[in-house]
Amino acid sequence: MDLVTLAGLILAFSSVFLANWLGGGEIVLLLNLPSAIIVIIGSFGATLIQSSIKDSIQALGLMRWSLFPPVYDFNSARNSIIALSNKGRRSSILSLEDDIALLDNMFATRAMRMAIDGADPELLADRLHDEAMRIRDRRMVSVEFLEAIGGYAPTLGIMGSVLGLIQAMANLDSPEALGHGIAVAFVSTLYGQGFANLVMFPIAKKLKGYIDKELLFHQLMIDGIHGIATGKHPQRLEVELYAYE
Repeated sequence: MDLVTLAGLILAFSSVFLANWLGGGEIVLLLNLPSAIIVIIGSFGATLIQSSIKDSIQALGLMRWSLFPPVYDFNSARNSIIALSNKGRRSSILSLEDDIALLDNMFATRAMRMAIDGADPELLADRLHDEAMRIRDRRMVSVEFLEAIGGYAPTLGIMGSVLGLIQAMANLDSPEALGHGIAVAFVSTLYGQGFANLVMFPIAKKLKGYIDKELLFHQLMIDGIHGIATGKHPQRLEVELYAYE
């Protein structure tokens, strides 16, 4: 679990509540369920209009990376490729059939199997690169979905505030209720800004970093497997793969 993300969320929201408390505000005024509903559900609904159910499911699934990120061990992958390269050079690429599990990655395992089956190394590298880019593009669609939610949230917050003001104005004959109603109304604006800038945009930014790291990891695998397929000397291959970190 990525405790940094959790700590960041706690710190960000705590700063808002602390500032409100130091300013003499009531904490209870910041806890408003209708505001949360119109901002969160409304933003998701608006984004869904421009997208699809499939994209939304994939985007929400990708959000788990913010707390449970994927692990890409470049050193371990590099060592596994060099070990396969040494064995393949001593024997043949066919002798690697039983060692594919060393790669411990679905993308790399499938690529290595294709190399062992005799695929042309150059065509294989091109195909794998295209596949890696398609994987990245699919991930980025999910990130764009999350960014769109963050983009709509402030507007929905303003709409929530307007709705609250309309309800507050219905109590013009009661100044005390009117003041409380106006205060609560502006909570929606705060929710919209907070949900966008403290949650959705930071999470989307973090996911982009993981997606870029995944692409780099796939490129490491592609270059390594291409080197094995072409019979490149293991020491030279090792030097080339050290460029990936």
